[in-house]
Amino acid sequence: MSVETTIFYTVPDITGMLLFDSLITGNFMIFKDALVHIILPGITIALYPIGLVARMTRSALLEVLNEDYITSIRSYGVSETKVLWKYALKNTLGPTATVLTLSLGYTLVNTFLVETIFSWPGLGNYVATSVTTLDYPAIIGVTIFSATCYVILNLIADLIIALDPRVRL
Repeated sequence: MSVETTIFYTVPDITGMLLFDSLITGNFMIFKDALVHIILPGITIALYPIGLVARMTRSALLEVLNEDYITSIRSYGVSETKVLWKYALKNTLGPTATVLTLSLGYTLVNTFLVETIFSWPGLGNYVATSVTTLDYPAIIGVTIFSATCYVILNLIADLIIALDPRVRL
């Protein structure tokens, strides 16, 4: 079984992902072609969560940098880089990880839209086809799958919060 990318290229179907299959088989021409075609959908999917996590990290970091213990650490003569990376950033990981896990739910929905817009075969294209053909069992199945993924991501976010000893549930 092989994946046909164009009329000139065929790659053995090892993992089902063209980018990895071409890399495993050593066909770097197809790898380059697949990489070029995945850049725009990848940027479309990743841009919002990256911005959200960056904004949350910055906000939490500014809050932590104004704490008394950071002032105390600075008074001992610790370099600003070490204060930032060793002490301050460590305490921003809880809220940032929570926002990251919750934004993965958005990324799942965004993936459906991006697959439909870029005409990539996948779950998004399957949902679009199911909606247009009124395939209710498929629509319900994908909805249950998406809801289950979102609930699991929320559970992971709650577990990350519970790991922080400063938070009482």
